[in-house]
Amino acid sequence: MSKLNNKDRQAILAALQSRKTALLAEVRAALAAGDDNQYREILGNAPGDSSDEALASSLADLAAARMDREVREYRALEAAEQRLDTAEFGLCQDCGAAIPVGRLLANPAATRCVQCQEIFDRTHAGQAHGSL
Repeated sequence: MSKLNNKDRQAILAALQSRKTALLAEVRAALAAGDDNQYREILGNAPGDSSDEALASSLADLAAARMDREVREYRALEAAEQRLDTAEFGLCQDCGAAIPVGRLLANPAATRCVQCQEIFDRTHAGQAHGSL
């Protein structure tokens, strides 16, 4: 059973909601700015220049990867919000130990203690979503 008290849960919920709000603002700003316009400008400056095309393609890929990461983080935060009032929230999914409140405040979607997360990162590096 998680050792989180009501005060801890309220603080974690506030951190969670704050991060969700910030992520939504970032996604909306990126969509509103029409990031692909800057790539069209690069391509328009020197049509047929393969280095400009490669740069524009790379920038577009980076923007898409960033958007994907933000959407995945938002979904993880929503899942954490659903789990917040359960007995399992705040417990490491691998070892069952309590995740420190400080870690949950910094990353409300955390499902592993620091030690298990480090092991997971070493053993699953680059497998989940690839890398650029």
